[in-house]
Amino acid sequence: MHELWLLLALNTLVAQPNLPEHCAAQLCWDVSPKICVTEQQNQHCQAKLKLHWRSNTTQNTCLFIAEEKLYCWQDANQGHWQQQLSWQNTDLTLRSSDNTILLQTELQVQSRKPARRRLNSAWSIF
Repeated sequence: MHELWLLLALNTLVAQPNLPEHCAAQLCWDVSPKICVTEQQNQHCQAKLKLHWRSNTTQNTCLFIAEEKLYCWQDANQGHWQQQLSWQNTDLTLRSSDNTILLQTELQVQSRKPARRRLNSAWSIF
């Protein structure tokens, strides 16, 4: 019976989202992944983007990727969001109700196979 309670307690700890614990600012967030690796260059990233934010004050905020609104929170001091997305190098922003950028991070896409470099010149006199 003791093991069952321990298992339930550990399960609830694991189920809690990873909020940014060591942030001294009034508004903090944790975004993952920030870097996505694709097979080919210029390929869009296909990944589940996860976000957790926390504020010292209650706010009305919206999450944007580039200029596309993804989700909004009303009268909240924290938020959690996740969704499967497709993107290339772009910015993810958390904005206030008057569209002021509160937090911003760059989402990068890197390829496993870099662009091939030409070993010889493209022209020849022979």
